Amino acid sequence: MMSERRQSARRRTYLGGRASYEKPLSSDECLVRDRSPGGARIEFSGSTPFPSAFDLTIRDSGETRSVRVVWRDGLQAGVAYESAALPFAPEAARRIRKLEADRNALALRLAQSGQTMR
Repeated sequence: MMSERRQSARRRTYLGGRASYEKPLSSDECLVRDRSPGGARIEFSGSTPFPSAFDLTIRDSGETRSVRVVWRDGLQAGVAYESAALPFAPEAARRIRKLEADRNALALRLAQSGQTMR
């Protein structure tokens, strides 16, 4: 018997979802079978390989979160939420993360040169 490692109980659901991947820029339909405040169990309909991290959008609510795969078993996967729910499309979320990373890199370069950002 497998021990329970989840910090909070999951609620059974039957929600349509979309897994969006950055490279190559593509997405797959999925089904969110259950959820908890920290993650979800999702099921894919096809055998397309999926990466270990991606954006998961739940269609009913429009909620989008960055997730990482914790376990895989055939077409099912357990994912942990890596970000708070985002109120916008996955493409916008990726763009925001890229801009934040660019800003942080610029701030680091400025700090190394003795300057500061305003």
